[in-house]
Amino acid sequence: MSVNQPDPKEAAARLLAYLRQLKNDRGAMAELRCALNPTKLPRAWPLLARVDGINNPRIGTIAGLFAYHPNETQTGNLGTTCRRLAAENKSFDGRFRRLLSCDREEICERLRPVVLAARAKGVPINYEELYADLCYWGNNVKARWAREYWGAPESEETTAPALSEVTP
Repeated sequence: MSVNQPDPKEAAARLLAYLRQLKNDRGAMAELRCALNPTKLPRAWPLLARVDGINNPRIGTIAGLFAYHPNETQTGNLGTTCRRLAAENKSFDGRFRRLLSCDREEICERLRPVVLAARAKGVPINYEELYADLCYWGNNVKARWAREYWGAPESEETTAPALSEVTP
């Protein structure tokens, strides 16, 4: 028997609308940060219950990460964010590779250090896309992140000479 699950994009939009309402409530943000700590998780339940987030690690993760770093964007994915972080820290490549090697159960646990690094550097996160990516976590999502991370920046793509212009 299958249970009708909401579309991840719609669920993400509802979740982020709720989190944006709480953004300036320091107490709520402190409680939501507890969602990332298994021993403190019950402190976040009163807020997570309003968005069906109890026993949903993806909702808890996004809520907790947003509470740490509410600076968001509507473009790109976590590969884009990591590319921006790696531009200033060449050792970041290993951290990104570890993210890509995570399975469905592990990925939520590995995101906190990346988001804290983004907060430290002022790099925004696309939380709506991140939530959908966590829902669909697998090789397709990993490949999209990898393309964003290792792909050529837009300025290089547009300024690269056409094949007909290259001399042998």
